Amino acid sequence: MTQVRGTSRAMAADADIVLNTASDLTRAPAWLPAPVQVVGTGAGTVDLRWREEGVHRYEIDLDAAGHRLAWHPAGDGAWAGELRVTEQGAGSSRAELLVEAGDDVDAGEVRTVLDAALEALAAEVDQNFTVS
Repeated sequence: MTQVRGTSRAMAADADIVLNTASDLTRAPAWLPAPVQVVGTGAGTVDLRWREEGVHRYEIDLDAAGHRLAWHPAGDGAWAGELRVTEQGAGSSRAELLVEAGDDVDAGEVRTVLDAALEALAAEVDQNFTVS
Protein backbone atom coordinates (compact mmCIF):
# COMPACT_ATOMS: atom_id res chain seq x y z
CA MET A 1 0.00 0.00 0.00
CA THR A 2 1.15 3.54 -0.68
CA GLN A 3 1.08 6.39 1.81
CA VAL A 4 1.30 10.07 0.89
CA ARG A 5 3.90 11.86 2.99
CA GLY A 6 4.54 15.56 2.91
CA THR A 7 5.78 18.73 4.47
CA SER A 8 5.54 22.43 3.72
CA ARG A 9 7.55 25.58 4.22
CA ALA A 10 7.21 29.33 3.74
CA MET A 11 9.27 30.81 0.90
CA ALA A 12 10.52 34.41 0.65
CA ALA A 13 9.58 34.72 -3.03
CA ASP A 14 6.39 34.62 -5.05
CA ALA A 15 5.03 31.32 -6.31
CA ASP A 16 6.25 31.83 -9.89
CA ILE A 17 9.87 32.26 -8.81
CA VAL A 18 9.71 29.21 -6.53
CA LEU A 19 8.13 27.05 -9.23
CA ASN A 20 10.52 28.27 -11.94
CA THR A 21 13.49 27.47 -9.72
CA ALA A 22 12.17 24.03 -8.79
CA SER A 23 11.31 23.10 -12.38
CA ASP A 24 14.71 24.14 -13.78
CA LEU A 25 16.37 20.71 -14.06
CA THR A 26 19.82 22.32 -14.12
CA ARG A 27 19.10 23.58 -10.58
CA ALA A 28 17.69 20.27 -9.30
CA PRO A 29 21.01 18.98 -7.91
CA ALA A 30 21.20 22.07 -5.69
CA TRP A 31 17.92 21.43 -3.90
CA LEU A 32 17.30 17.69 -4.03
CA PRO A 33 18.40 16.11 -0.74
CA ALA A 34 21.73 14.28 -0.42
CA PRO A 35 20.34 10.73 -0.78
CA VAL A 36 19.00 11.73 -4.24
CA GLN A 37 21.42 12.24 -7.12
CA VAL A 38 20.56 13.59 -10.56
CA VAL A 39 22.33 11.35 -13.07
CA GLY A 40 20.72 12.62 -16.27
CA THR A 41 18.05 14.83 -17.78
CA GLY A 42 16.16 14.82 -21.03
CA ALA A 43 13.14 16.46 -22.61
CA GLY A 44 10.55 16.24 -19.84
CA THR A 45 12.46 13.57 -17.91
CA VAL A 46 15.02 13.29 -15.15
CA ASP A 47 17.02 10.23 -14.08
CA LEU A 48 17.57 9.98 -10.33
CA ARG A 49 19.48 7.64 -8.06
CA TRP A 50 18.27 7.12 -4.47
CA ARG A 51 21.19 5.82 -2.43
CA GLU A 52 22.28 2.52 -3.98
CA GLU A 53 18.86 1.43 -5.21
CA GLY A 54 19.61 2.09 -8.86
CA VAL A 55 18.54 4.74 -11.32
CA HIS A 56 14.90 5.57 -11.94
CA ARG A 57 13.55 7.71 -14.76
CA TYR A 58 10.79 10.17 -13.96
CA GLU A 59 8.46 12.03 -16.28
CA ILE A 60 8.09 15.67 -15.27
CA ASP A 61 4.71 17.42 -15.48
CA LEU A 62 4.76 21.19 -15.02
CA ASP A 63 1.48 23.03 -14.53
CA ALA A 64 2.70 26.63 -14.33
CA ALA A 65 -0.78 28.15 -14.10
CA GLY A 66 -1.65 25.80 -11.24
CA HIS A 67 1.75 26.31 -9.56
CA ARG A 68 2.36 22.57 -9.55
CA LEU A 69 5.34 20.40 -10.49
CA ALA A 70 4.76 16.64 -10.50
CA TRP A 71 6.96 13.67 -11.25
CA HIS A 72 5.88 10.15 -12.08
CA PRO A 73 8.13 7.11 -12.36
CA ALA A 74 8.46 5.85 -15.93
CA GLY A 75 8.81 2.31 -14.51
CA ASP A 76 8.16 0.36 -11.33
CA GLY A 77 9.73 0.71 -7.91
CA ALA A 78 9.97 4.48 -7.59
CA TRP A 79 7.99 7.18 -5.82
CA ALA A 80 5.68 9.67 -7.47
CA GLY A 81 5.41 13.14 -5.99
CA GLU A 82 4.61 16.76 -6.47
CA LEU A 83 5.48 20.25 -5.38
CA ARG A 84 2.59 22.68 -4.92
CA VAL A 85 3.26 26.37 -4.43
CA THR A 86 0.63 28.83 -3.21
CA GLU A 87 0.84 32.61 -3.04
CA GLN A 88 0.91 34.04 0.49
CA GLY A 89 0.98 37.74 -0.42
CA ALA A 90 3.69 40.40 -0.13
CA GLY A 91 6.09 38.49 -2.37
CA SER A 92 5.97 35.28 -0.37
CA SER A 93 4.59 31.81 -0.94
CA ARG A 94 4.23 28.41 0.67
CA ALA A 95 5.71 25.28 -0.90
CA GLU A 96 4.26 21.86 -0.12
CA LEU A 97 6.26 18.79 -1.10
CA LEU A 98 4.43 15.45 -1.27
CA VAL A 99 5.61 11.94 -2.16
CA GLU A 100 3.88 8.58 -2.45
CA ALA A 101 5.94 6.21 -0.31
CA GLY A 102 5.46 2.56 0.58
CA ASP A 103 4.24 1.50 4.02
CA ASP A 104 7.64 -0.04 4.74
CA VAL A 105 9.36 3.35 4.59
CA ASP A 106 10.15 5.17 7.84
CA ALA A 107 7.83 8.20 7.94
CA GLY A 108 10.31 10.15 10.06
CA GLU A 109 13.10 9.60 7.55
CA VAL A 110 10.84 10.69 4.69
CA ARG A 111 9.89 13.85 6.60
CA THR A 112 13.57 14.62 7.29
CA VAL A 113 14.45 14.22 3.61
CA LEU A 114 11.49 16.34 2.46
CA ASP A 115 12.27 19.06 5.01
CA ALA A 116 15.89 19.12 3.79
CA ALA A 117 14.71 19.40 0.19
CA LEU A 118 12.47 22.38 0.95
CA GLU A 119 15.21 24.06 2.98
CA ALA A 120 17.63 23.65 0.06
CA LEU A 121 14.96 24.83 -2.40
CA ALA A 122 14.49 27.98 -0.30
CA ALA A 123 18.25 28.63 -0.47
CA GLU A 124 18.25 28.03 -4.24
CA VAL A 125 15.24 30.34 -4.68
CA ASP A 126 17.11 33.00 -2.71
CA GLN A 127 20.17 32.48 -4.92
CA ASN A 128 18.01 32.62 -8.07
CA PHE A 129 16.24 35.76 -6.84
CA THR A 130 19.53 37.46 -5.94
CA VAL A 131 21.13 36.66 -9.32
CA SER A 132 18.05 37.67 -11.35
